[in-house]
Amino acid sequence: MINTTLVYIENNGQYLLLHRNKKENDLNEGKWIGVGGKFEPGETAVECMLREVYEETGLTITGYSQLGLIKFISDKWEDEDMYLFLATEYTGTLKKDCPEGTLCFVPKDKVLELPTWEGDKYFLKPLLEGAKNINLTLRYEGDKLAQVIEHPESAVIEKSMIIEAPHGFSTRLGGVSEEEFASLNLGLNRGDGPARVAENWRRFLYTCGIHSDRIVCGHQVHSNHIHIASAKDLMPPYEQNEPIEADGYVTNIPQVPLAVFTADCVPLLMEDKQAGVIAAVHSGWRSTAADIAKEAIRAMCSLGATVDNIDVAIGPAIDMCCFEVGSEVIDNMRSLLGYTHDSTPLWNAKENGKYMLDLRGVVRTRLLQLGIKEDHIETVGTCTLCTQGRYYSHRRAGVRRGSLASVIMLE
Repeated sequence: MINTTLVYIENNGQYLLLHRNKKENDLNEGKWIGVGGKFEPGETAVECMLREVYEETGLTITGYSQLGLIKFISDKWEDEDMYLFLATEYTGTLKKDCPEGTLCFVPKDKVLELPTWEGDKYFLKPLLEGAKNINLTLRYEGDKLAQVIEHPESAVIEKSMIIEAPHGFSTRLGGVSEEEFASLNLGLNRGDGPARVAENWRRFLYTCGIHSDRIVCGHQVHSNHIHIASAKDLMPPYEQNEPIEADGYVTNIPQVPLAVFTADCVPLLMEDKQAGVIAAVHSGWRSTAADIAKEAIRAMCSLGATVDNIDVAIGPAIDMCCFEVGSEVIDNMRSLLGYTHDSTPLWNAKENGKYMLDLRGVVRTRLLQLGIKEDHIETVGTCTLCTQGRYYSHRRAGVRRGSLASVIMLE
């Protein structure tokens, strides 16, 4: 599998095309295509696109959209993942002499009339019509297009009925990753390809109604630390060079998406609609025991939220049916909730000395103790371990697996 990019640059209703007419033994000889090429080692799709455009055209792209992934399957050439872009802003002067061919801006209504690969028209037509999510598999037998498979579905997500801000809890469905990462893996440090993770994030955020390629997230350490986020914390999810160490994020700034990762732990998305304050929280059993819910509410209130107005969506996590823990975990839960007895529906003792724990139930109970109104709490999704085809689970698969994410943003 090779990774490539292709970008169409638009200017006043015209699109920059490259007529491949200069290189010998050119696979694309005689065809009119966009600008692009193969990834260099360590490059992301965006970095490759920017470099290829500059090298071939002399232009520096300053405004662009990543539109999707086109998969090419061939009996003659290497299979290819091609990341598709539309660029609308740039600086510089167009090269007069490109070694790949002749560069030319073509009117929109003439683009589809020019000679190109048969399959290209299946993504060019929606691109020209303004589509923002274009995903195809094109199978070739030799030079002949043998099959077109459209993938119109977006990432599959869970949503809350009480949270109004753009948000979502991911599932493992609707992405481009393969094998143990299939298919919507959002974790970069799991061993998956960075370009695929970036495309998964694009699909996930697009489905959540968040039109951004930057988020606030970081290194989760199972603590109760909440970070007050601002625009300076934004970065692409695949470029966490100096990650924030925190298990929750709070902000009152619009267009700052907050995200946390899970694969059995409890994700919380929180919102005070009146005050315009949101939070995303990773609540594993250690963070739960450290009262991260209390710290999140405290941080939200420091930005103007009030407890009476906070809504909380509790996302997919491992449930009591599957979450076996030791007595030390139950001791922590008992201490958190102030329970002096063991007769509770939140955990059940087993004959082997272990317990089955309802961690989402503990989180909900603690939120109620902290003053969140009962009708302001919603539980979304099902058990991550039970529902193997829908979620990733650390307890089921170990470290070789994808990661789920939960995201929220103020408009």
